[in-house]
Amino acid sequence: MVIDFNTSGTNGAARSNQTGAAVGKRDVADRPTAETQSTSAPATESQVKLSDQAQQLQAIEERLRDLPEVDSARVEQIKQAIADGSYQVDSNRIADKLIALEQ
Repeated sequence: MVIDFNTSGTNGAARSNQTGAAVGKRDVADRPTAETQSTSAPATESQVKLSDQAQQLQAIEERLRDLPEVDSARVEQIKQAIADGSYQVDSNRIADKLIALEQ
């Protein structure tokens, strides 16, 4: 059930305007000004060392980026099977996969 608080009754419009005004004031108050910005401390260099596992994941990501998004040979194989009528649809497997998505 969806309840729209912005349009329910006459108070809804006023509440919506008040909420917007409050957010606007908060946004302005949170912005740093020239007086609040820190300029005294220079930025220091930081070093990051990746763990062995992170390095392995990075290498795997690089290899995955090099793979094509579509297996063209497999697409052609399925197209041919559909064209010559040899492609078989396993309705039980499809149903099982759909049920697995719901869980």
